[in-house]
Formats: sequence, structure tokens, C-alpha cells
Amino acid sequence: MQTHHISLLTKNAKQNIHFYTRVLGLRLVKNSVNQENIHIRHLFYGDYLGTPGSVITFFVLPLLGHRTDGNHFINGIRLAIPDGSKAFWQERLSNSGITVTETGDGLLFDDPDQIPITMVETEQQLTEWQIVPNNGIEPQFQISRLLGTELHVPDVSASQVFFEKLLHLTVTDSVVKLEGAEQIKLVPTTDFSEITRFGRGSIDHVALRVADEAELLNYYHLAEEQGWNIEMYRDRGWFKSLYIREPGDNRIELATPTPGFSLDEPILTLGNSLGLPPKFESLRPTIMDYYAKQGVDFSDDGDLSWQDN
Repeated sequence: MQTHHISLLTKNAKQNIHFYTRVLGLRLVKNSVNQENIHIRHLFYGDYLGTPGSVITFFVLPLLGHRTDGNHFINGIRLAIPDGSKAFWQERLSNSGITVTETGDGLLFDDPDQIPITMVETEQQLTEWQIVPNNGIEPQFQISRLLGTELHVPDVSASQVFFEKLLHLTVTDSVVKLEGAEQIKLVPTTDFSEITRFGRGSIDHVALRVADEAELLNYYHLAEEQGWNIEMYRDRGWFKSLYIREPGDNRIELATPTPGFSLDEPILTLGNSLGLPPKFESLRPTIMDYYAKQGVDFSDDGDLSWQDN
């Protein structure tokens, strides 16, 4: 099992787009809205194809305040960079005014919403069609995929049972082993009285990839049999999803890899305008009208105008 995507919260769309496309060199592969609330913008970044496992998404909430990481939360993003590219990234990030710290396994820095990001060298490089063109980063240095995150939980052993019993994953020394170098680290929280409150940089959920819809439904039935806290099953158009709360109360999504982001728009123009799965297409005029009144035209290019706001 691999990571499918990670979804977070941000306050400033232009700042977010600039950082993830112009600094990290990812592609804005889907420029959409939250399917549970169309008044919340939803941005998806990834490699050129939006390959599952490369995708980071953000819900945009302009009035979002500071987050409180309390008795349970998901924290940080680990990204794979090709072997030999650490020096390139250290220079690039530093030249962008970002403070970078070397760690035992890579580089550590914060994004504009104070999300800790760790870059780790791996053998993987993007294939030809996954390479993002014209982003100022040579293919041999481009980010290849997600490597996981951390779950901060009140009871590590209870969360461990969830991953072992439901998902049949191996957990060693509080680390959930995924494919390759991917992992989810289980970290114990110590202040059980501190209430978690979402804010800028909060991670809403981490999604793990399943093979297909049949496997997704098998997990749904197994979760029912085992008594886990199922939130919802949704057809997102680009993929189908099952959302479950693990015992630490963090949201885990299981998601299919298909049909993919080219379901509603050509690969060559992904992210250039409002993308909607077919069942939301009838709402396009309503959505466009609402966002036009907010000054959003879904053609943001990551420019620096956010700095003047």
C-alpha cells in the first residue's frame, strides 16, 4: 500500500500556488472546489499527470486562523527527491528566502503555513510523462512523490492495531511501513486536555491508495465487521474514497487510483481553469458566479500579487 494524497488547509490561495508551483516545482493539476462545500476552493498539486502518490491538496479558507495541534493531529509532509539532489534543493530553497535545516535523513523547512516539510533522497525519478516542464528544475532534481506523514495520537498501540488489523500493514517501532521508503510515523501526544483546532497548515487527512473499487468496498465491509468508525463513502469523480477515523481520531482515507484527473479536462490543460467531475458540471455557472464575486477566476498562475495583500 502506498500514499495516494495528503489534504491540508491554507488561508491564501495565491501564496500557496506560488510556493508549491514556483518554488517546489509541482504542477497545479486540479483547480476545483470542495465537493462537500462548493464555497471552499480546493487546489491539487502533483507531478505532470497528477499521479496518485505525488498529490498534495489544499482547501482554501481565507478567514482561517492559527491551528492548535492538541490531543490528536496529523503533522508534516515527507517528499522524495532523487539521489544527489539535496544540495540543489538546499540552494534553491535558501535562494527563495526559506530557512533550511539538514536532518539525519534529508532537509527540513516550513511552507508559508508553517507546515513542516522534509525532503528525503531516494532512487526514484519521474518518468518522462511525469516531468513538469518549464518549472526551472531539471528532471533529475524534481520531487518524485510523497513519502508519508506523522499521526500524533493519544494511544499509539490502539492506532497500531488499526493499521495492522484493518489494512494488514506492518508496524515496527511505531512506524507504519508502506511500500518503498514510504511510512506513517505514530507519535504519542502527551497533553490529552488540549483540544485540536484546525487552522492554517492543519492536515485534514492522509489518503492511502487501494487497487480498485472492488478492494475499496472490501475494506468498507471489513471496517464494518471490525467496528471501526466509518465516516463516509464518496465518489469524487477522479477517484472513489472511503473515510475512516482511526482510534486516535485522525481521518484516514482509502482511495482508488482511477479514473484520474483527466476525466473532465485534457492532460495538457489540467489546472488551467475550474475542474469539476461530471456530477458537478451542472453547478458550474453557480460556482463561477459565486467565485467571481470573491475575485477568483480559477486562472491563478502563482504570481507574487499576494505579497501586496
